[in-house]
Amino acid sequence: MGSVLSSYRVLDLTDDRGHFAGFLLAQLGAEVLAVEPPGGHRARGTLAHAAYDRGKASVVAADEADVAALAETADVLIECGALPLDLAALRAANPALVTVSLSPFGADGPKASWLGTDLTLAAACGQVSITGDRDRAPVRISVPQVWANVGAEAACAALIALHERARSGLGQHVDVSAQEAMMLSAQGWMAPSLVGAPPVVRLAGGAELLGMLRFPFVYPCRDGHVTLTFLPGVLAGRYTTRLLAWMAEEGLIAPDLAGEEWLDLLDRHTLEEAVPIVERTAEAVRAALATRTKAELSALSRERRLLLAPIATTADVLGDEHLAERGFWDEIVIEGAGGAGAGGPKRFPGPFAHCEDAPLRRLGAAPGVGEHTAAVLGSLPTAAKVRPGPAPTGVADRPALEGLRVLDLTWVYAGPFATRMLAYYGASVVRVESCTRPDQVRSAGIPRDGQNGPEDSQQWHSINADKLSLQLDLGRPEARDVVLDLARWADVAIEGFAPGVAARLGLGHDVLREVNPRLVTMSTSLFGHTGRNASIPGFGNMGAATAGFYEVTGWPDRLPAGPFLAYTDATSPRLTAAVILAALDRVRRCGHGLTIDFSQIEGGLHFLAPALVGQELFGDTARRLGDADLVMAPHGVYPAGEPGADRWVAIACEDDAQWRALASLVGCGELAGLSGGERRCRREELDGLVGAWTTGQGPEALQELLQRSGVPAHQVQNSPQCIADPQLAHRDHFAEVAHPLYGHSWAEQYGFRLSRTPGRPRRAGPTWGEHNQHVLADLLGYDDDRITDLVVAGVLE
Repeated sequence: MGSVLSSYRVLDLTDDRGHFAGFLLAQLGAEVLAVEPPGGHRARGTLAHAAYDRGKASVVAADEADVAALAETADVLIECGALPLDLAALRAANPALVTVSLSPFGADGPKASWLGTDLTLAAACGQVSITGDRDRAPVRISVPQVWANVGAEAACAALIALHERARSGLGQHVDVSAQEAMMLSAQGWMAPSLVGAPPVVRLAGGAELLGMLRFPFVYPCRDGHVTLTFLPGVLAGRYTTRLLAWMAEEGLIAPDLAGEEWLDLLDRHTLEEAVPIVERTAEAVRAALATRTKAELSALSRERRLLLAPIATTADVLGDEHLAERGFWDEIVIEGAGGAGAGGPKRFPGPFAHCEDAPLRRLGAAPGVGEHTAAVLGSLPTAAKVRPGPAPTGVADRPALEGLRVLDLTWVYAGPFATRMLAYYGASVVRVESCTRPDQVRSAGIPRDGQNGPEDSQQWHSINADKLSLQLDLGRPEARDVVLDLARWADVAIEGFAPGVAARLGLGHDVLREVNPRLVTMSTSLFGHTGRNASIPGFGNMGAATAGFYEVTGWPDRLPAGPFLAYTDATSPRLTAAVILAALDRVRRCGHGLTIDFSQIEGGLHFLAPALVGQELFGDTARRLGDADLVMAPHGVYPAGEPGADRWVAIACEDDAQWRALASLVGCGELAGLSGGERRCRREELDGLVGAWTTGQGPEALQELLQRSGVPAHQVQNSPQCIADPQLAHRDHFAEVAHPLYGHSWAEQYGFRLSRTPGRPRRAGPTWGEHNQHVLADLLGYDDDRITDLVVAGVLE
């Protein structure tokens, strides 16, 4: 059968700043060589190395000549500045080579030379500002996330460049900014200041409506915590009503509260009337959940179809029966494993997607330093795959993905973020939507200029930029023929229905591939389409809780606090796009399509892989640490600006030199000689000293001073600061695009830029059915009579 990317060689010259990219490409089937300096890269000996260097061959490069010789045989080279390189010379010697560079802020712009760590970059992108409790400093996710997000974006960029190379024969360079790549984790909520809307505030894993109604999402239970999406309205109201029906049956709620219909709660009550209803209901819910275990509540969620999920620890994840049923784990024998890792094969996160006919690779243990050097370097004379040719110059006149056709049956965040990436780089994406089941981003997104109609959501404008809108009522039988014609037209069909819904509509993957055998079909859902939890509905906040992100976000002495909103909806899109692009590569070589089942939780688990490895090998359960770090100190988010202004600066000392520089600035030079271990032992004392120094100082001035002194730092940015950030402005992150009603709007870019085939949004997300005529007449060839028949039948809304 073979893996989807089995024909490519990738040189991975990264360390912890990017090795997730090579890991993903290895899972997709590429041959990945971890090219390291003598002694190995800086992540060796860490859990991140054990998790993300699996499936690679280790080659020690003695000098630049070794790297140049390897590059002549390679298709992709990924680097983060760990080794000295002349990338232009490497591309000149091998014009087909795709080179990918990862850096904190990108290759150019006013912050291009700035230092960046997981904490300071999470602060720079806005993710920290909206996570945590409002009465304390904002927090990061305690298991580092930034470079995993960057690696996922780098893998996508490399695959886009390879797709274009199949047409032109030429490689190109990719510049990846960690700040921008991590901004997807804010899920569009750094844009309010563009449209006169207030910035989102920290709510510790909950939600706030109309400034007065607060809805907690995290509740204690008998053996830990659960998350419950507890809201009125179309988003979750019917699920809340189901929960209250169960509570009424059990005698757990007052009769007047049990009789409330939450679908239209805010239409039937004034805001003042709604506040006590919400508060009393939340208290009853808290009491009802507190006496039951996570397992009991999970069973209840499956039975009643509630938006409720356990907040899993890393130990819970490893014991999850659903994951075991889906065969998620790679089982590896670790030589010399001790502690909890002794005795038999160990479980590591396995394939991030299930691909029929071309399964992702099961990867073995991370290699020893230079384990494959002799074999690989010894084969170079016969391994060369490229021939000298013209070096690529200038910008190509065709987008990288021009000609790719995508049928998009997804909604909200996870799927649409993925198809947007394809659209930016030239794919024709037809977004099927319906008035009878409108996308919640249209109604619950950031309101433009105070308006909140279906055309006024800034997030819709951004998340669905460059797509074509076709309005269909999929409940009508005539709509099925239209979708089947789109499947014949398309190269990719991606859907986000609950398991079984597409089949009930007569649009199952087998049906779509029957009309188009070359079609790549993909489902994206919370739990995947098989296993005991497949039928559970849900949003990305439930995915984040079930995958373990909630348990590692927040303060140790408080309830889990997040991360913000629907975090697995942000980790999923890059993995979704990557597996689609890899599958298309296989179709090009093999001539027939394949079906992909993507679980957002399984994809998200790879972003926690180091913590899961630590649990499996050593029995160490990952916990939330506030802003502390297991290695670095000082490491925190410190008050800045006027007291009470909710302004903060993130500072992280990676090594002794950075601490000495910080100690000098703070005025505690007598402590400059403290070692890393001593600083960790005196963490609270040092945090107090740093916080006292930062208080009252402007965060913009502080970050400039600290960066000039060689200390990684960045102000904690929310929407106003992101909109004003000169680096993001330089890279045109918030790109102005055309809109048919407003004249213009904005769409966020991804973190990477391709040198020959740059992709940029051009038009905002479409209005209702804006492209009905174009799709039906121009793309599908329908004549006027057939289109009229569809209108009369009520298929076109």
